[in-house]
Amino acid sequence: MKIFKSSSGLFTLAFILLLTSNIFILAGVYFNRSSEITSLALLTQRELQMPYADTRENNNLTLRIVYRSLSMQKSSQKHTGSPNFLNATKLRELGFDTQKYVNNKYFKQEAAREAFVVLEYDGEAYQKSLRFAQEELALQETLWLAGKENERLKENYEEAKKNLLREQTTESRLFLVDAGLEYEKLRTKYANKDKYIIVKGLVQVVPNYKLNEVQGYMKKLLIAHIQVPYKFKHIFKNIDNKDNFGRRDIISQKYMVEIKYGSRYEPWISSVNERNNSYLHTVQ
Repeated sequence: MKIFKSSSGLFTLAFILLLTSNIFILAGVYFNRSSEITSLALLTQRELQMPYADTRENNNLTLRIVYRSLSMQKSSQKHTGSPNFLNATKLRELGFDTQKYVNNKYFKQEAAREAFVVLEYDGEAYQKSLRFAQEELALQETLWLAGKENERLKENYEEAKKNLLREQTTESRLFLVDAGLEYEKLRTKYANKDKYIIVKGLVQVVPNYKLNEVQGYMKKLLIAHIQVPYKFKHIFKNIDNKDNFGRRDIISQKYMVEIKYGSRYEPWISSVNERNNSYLHTVQ
């Protein structure tokens, strides 16, 4: 067509494509927010972290969703690796062929699969993690008191104290606790929408050659960052975002954020509670 042979024609085509793309994006946002609220949570700086790089002077400030999981190995120090529920049985439920990994070191690893995952906020998993940290401190204190001249035992005791303090005050209370292929089935099991967030994520298989079995791990959430709307940006302007990095034992709560998930399981920020000295100021 002749219209596309001139620079003005190319500009027109680019404008039409941009307009069409924005219409689809806005339609998706509208559909997501106008239908059922699938999850709703009030999270703090512990669960929604500002980025390390300072992006507060532009319009792209996002908060990163921080979650943990109890691993298959009981330890207050280990929240990485395979979540304790992502065993072979659960992986088969998610559609993975687990049998091909058994007694076979030569295989083509399956691609990560999309699934619904359940994030529990301030619940049983967090309490268990807290107990692990308390038990670890008690153990390290006993060992140190029995051998006070051992500098390494003292260091282990001091580190256990710091770990417990972080667990109590700064670490995320959002825990990955389950996964499945059907939202409704998971929502029936985890009915409290304020306590259990059900979102989409990618799950991957990891063979464990030592145990000759397979385990799974959470590769990522499909949406792990939530953009801060312009009307809330001023709340974050004077917050030291480096509090989240390297000084995890002295971080203080600076904000609480209400996030909602719509019918497309996509989140948005609906309100922010700004902590200023001794009170919280809600911005909606």
